[in-house]
Amino acid sequence: MSDQYRRAQADPEEIIKAARRRARAASSRRRSLVGEPADAPVFDGNLAVQPAPVESPVEAPAPAAPQRETVVIPRTRTAERPAANPAPEPVEVPRPAFVGGVIALVVAGIVGLLLLNTVINQDAYRLQELRTQAGELDQAEQTLADDLTRLNSPNNLEARALEYGMVRPEKVTYLYLPGGETVELPWTKE
Repeated sequence: MSDQYRRAQADPEEIIKAARRRARAASSRRRSLVGEPADAPVFDGNLAVQPAPVESPVEAPAPAAPQRETVVIPRTRTAERPAANPAPEPVEVPRPAFVGGVIALVVAGIVGLLLLNTVINQDAYRLQELRTQAGELDQAEQTLADDLTRLNSPNNLEARALEYGMVRPEKVTYLYLPGGETVELPWTKE
C-alpha cells in the first residue's frame, strides 16, 4: 500500500485539546446569549471543572433589539451535601496495661498447661504402680494355684493319709441309689 492512501493517526492529547477548545467556544457563545459574565465557571458538559453554583436563576435583561429569540435556561440546583463529620478520635489503651494483660494471659496459659501435665503424669505413675501390683498378684495367684494342684494330687493325698495313721481298706463298699443296694469289692490300686 502506498503512503498516499494511509490515514494519519490522531494523537489523543490533540483530540482532548480540540474538544476543550470547542467546549470553551460553545460556552462563551452561550454566555454572550444568556448574559452571564465571561469568568463564570463552566458547569455543563463533559469538561466541566466546577459544580454549578447554588444561586437562584438570574434572568438577564433582554437586549433592546434582539436579532434572535433568546431562551433563558434556568440553572438547576445541585443537591447539597451534608457537612462531613470528622472521624472520632481513636480510643487508646495505655500500652503498659495492654502488654501486662497479654503477658498475664500467656503466663496463665503456661501455668495451666504445666498443672494439666503434672496431673496427667501423676495419673500415669499411679497407673504404672497399679499395673506392677497386678502383675505381682497374678504371680502370687499362679504360685498358689500350683501349690493347690500339687497338694490335691493322689500321691500327695496318700502320703498325707499315711502320716495321719490311715491304712488301706480290704474292701470298698459302693452304694447305688435310688434302690439302696450296696456292693462290696476288693481294693485295687486303680
